[in-house]
Amino acid sequence: MKNKIGGIIGLILTAVILALYLPPLVLYGIIDIGNIIGFVLAGLSFIFAITQFRMASDSAPKRDYDRSVSGGTRGRLHRQFNHDMGRDTVLIERGGLGNFTADSSIGYDGDKQSHAYLVTWLVILAVVVAFFAQGLVRMCTVSIKEASDSSDAVVLGCGVRGSRPTIMMRQRIEAARLYLALNPDADAVVSGGQGAGEDISEAECMRTYLTDSTKTAEDASYFYQACDMHGVDRSQFAQIPVIDPSRVLVENTSLNTEQNISNSLKVLTENGRYTDELVIVTQGYHEYRAIKDAESAGTVAGAFPAAIDYWAAATYTTRECVSILYHTFL
Repeated sequence: MKNKIGGIIGLILTAVILALYLPPLVLYGIIDIGNIIGFVLAGLSFIFAITQFRMASDSAPKRDYDRSVSGGTRGRLHRQFNHDMGRDTVLIERGGLGNFTADSSIGYDGDKQSHAYLVTWLVILAVVVAFFAQGLVRMCTVSIKEASDSSDAVVLGCGVRGSRPTIMMRQRIEAARLYLALNPDADAVVSGGQGAGEDISEAECMRTYLTDSTKTAEDASYFYQACDMHGVDRSQFAQIPVIDPSRVLVENTSLNTEQNISNSLKVLTENGRYTDELVIVTQGYHEYRAIKDAESAGTVAGAFPAAIDYWAAATYTTRECVSILYHTFL
């Protein structure tokens, strides 16, 4: 019975994992290390379920179903489940039905049970738990900047399709808009170079959406999403704020988070805006590593997180666990 329950739990877990990691692939054709790891976990869960069901089938009471044995033993080999002892017992029928004796010549004494199966799954579980724990614990240690903070911000890019921001970049843009609207003494550096499939740099895209009124009002829901996330009353904004272009500096050469931070600090310094504190605008899963890069560059940083939709959370959090692990040991 316990094996059947284990199999059912395994199937439920498989379905849950697929529900978490499939949406980026199905909705937007996104596949990266995050959801690849998710698919591997789903596969392991499915294998666990199947093996549990097979064990449940094998452990059912059985008699007189096994093969005939020739050579070193005489009679017929039977496997009978011993419910009192919780294990299979192999017996040799000799001289008629019901007359069973153990025979050491078959290489099985009916009294030993291998724990390799259990140990294997416990090791896999321990590795998975340790992998997520090392990332998630660190992600939860970031300091969130209050809305009244006037430190300058660095807004990290994450992808442009043609000349339009991806959903996650738009969420970063709107978090940055909210921060700048609440802190009129702060400036921001939008940071990100131009990659494959991008007609403009990530930085130029973010600057346009922050400062161009026609782009600003394109989809107000992202701005209100940022308001709700940070506990800001929407009603204080009669319309979506348009940011003065003079408050938005551009860093358009960086290709990774470390370069985002170091190059943005150079831009702030060149424009007479360098301070010893920064606010980093990106999704929450990304804040820990970005803040660590800022600290390595000699400044103190806090987080003003952007929202993230349900479909992306598992995939990108898992990917960030890989990145944190990589940067910790390499």
